[in-house]
Amino acid sequence: MFMAAVTLSYSQILRVIGQNLEPLGINSFELAKWGDDYIVWMEHSEFGRELSGKRAFFRKITQKMLGHTDSDRETPHRRYFSRVEILLADIERQSKRRILISPSDLRDLSLVLRVLGDYLDRKAAGEFTISWAPNSIKVRYDQKEESFTLQNLYDFGVHMYMKRSDRRAPN
Repeated sequence: MFMAAVTLSYSQILRVIGQNLEPLGINSFELAKWGDDYIVWMEHSEFGRELSGKRAFFRKITQKMLGHTDSDRETPHRRYFSRVEILLADIERQSKRRILISPSDLRDLSLVLRVLGDYLDRKAAGEFTISWAPNSIKVRYDQKEESFTLQNLYDFGVHMYMKRSDRRAPN
């Protein structure tokens, strides 16, 4: 019952999704809000595929030599995130988060998705889709489509963090 009353912003939700996607070696993806849930269709980078291929090779050798299977499974191409899963992950990670003074690394997927979430929060978007490619980010919401570069998102991130620091400043 407690979780039903808690509402996360898009900024918080997309940060959690980014934290889950970062270790997967995602190169391109499509993220869609579907009701209270979120679905991500992924393409893995060459490095991730190469690493995955090496893991599969060593897993087969280990299975033959030791006679057991490794439970580590391949990364799926589609990932669902329920509202409850996102909320629990956000609560779990709150204590582990470092406090950022300003956005520092545009390769940090959770940071960039958080910035996009803040943008969607400010636009009061309903349903939305984010298409992410190495040199192109497109956001579709409420029958609008906008394109961004990493530099645009960096600028939005600086603005977002400046607003946060202004909010904390004593009067």
